[in-house]
Amino acid sequence: MITDKKVSLIEIAKVFFTVGVMGFGGGMAIISLIQEFCVVRKKWMSIEEFSCAIAFAQCWGSRTVNLSIFTGYQLRGINGAIVAVVAFLTPCVTLVIILSALYMNFHKIPSLEAILKGVRPVVIALILATAFKMAKNRVINFEFWFLILVALLCVVFLHLRAFFLVFSAVLYGYIKFLISRGKLNENS
Repeated sequence: MITDKKVSLIEIAKVFFTVGVMGFGGGMAIISLIQEFCVVRKKWMSIEEFSCAIAFAQCWGSRTVNLSIFTGYQLRGINGAIVAVVAFLTPCVTLVIILSALYMNFHKIPSLEAILKGVRPVVIALILATAFKMAKNRVINFEFWFLILVALLCVVFLHLRAFFLVFSAVLYGYIKFLISRGKLNENS
């Protein structure tokens, strides 16, 4: 963690409740908000720690829930994880219950569909902004672009899931580490 002070559970709850309220659009839009609050504004985590958290969040279940749990755990252990995920999910669960009740009473609302179509470009812009922020501080070379291209092709043409891509990236990184370690041992 960047900060030396102990983050209060109330502060964690406020941030993740705010993210839960503002997090319309799901997935990457919410990840962008968590990054904005926890990395940029509060400086609770470095961009490197946040990038690792995103990688771990891809494994099982909802990325945003996993990211909330991981971040809360990094800040205050198990209590931080519980507070972060409960605060994050409360607005969403409440809204889903209310919207479900409304939907059951009012099946067809054309204006709602028009509103959602207007929000889609904003969500795409948030995703691209997050990707740009994450790539900005990285060493960008041929390998970087090659791996992006391979991952994109695997998703678009082979329809591979994020878990497989993350697992493959971990395996690639580990093999690369072993190769570099072998070279270091040869020089010793």
